[in-house]
Amino acid sequence: MPRKKKSAARPRPLLQGLMAVIGVVVTLGAIGVVAWEAMQPSAPPLLSARIIQVQPTAAGQVATVRVINDGPDTAAQVQVEGVLGAEVATATVAYVPRRGHAEAYLRFDGDARQARVSVRGWSAP
Repeated sequence: MPRKKKSAARPRPLLQGLMAVIGVVVTLGAIGVVAWEAMQPSAPPLLSARIIQVQPTAAGQVATVRVINDGPDTAAQVQVEGVLGAEVATATVAYVPRRGHAEAYLRFDGDARQARVSVRGWSAP
């Protein structure tokens, strides 16, 4: 019977080693980001509202209101109020992400461009 030769240990391919290093770097980076976010102090959302567009409709004028959150936390059930003389219109936005924005729509009988809009309240998600 012929004897089998023992094969020499083959070195790992360069691409395999490179992919392993990239995997470790990405994993450690993700763990670092999660740990950093967990250690940040909690702060309330910083919400503001402004009218960005007004459209006339058969039922009155509809104002598109952009709600901006410049804070580090997400806000849920954001209550937006618009006042035009004695007329008050309200809307609720499901959520506004941290450092993001969302839109709401308010209907007025008068000139919606003259309305004052504000955020009246929100809850934690």
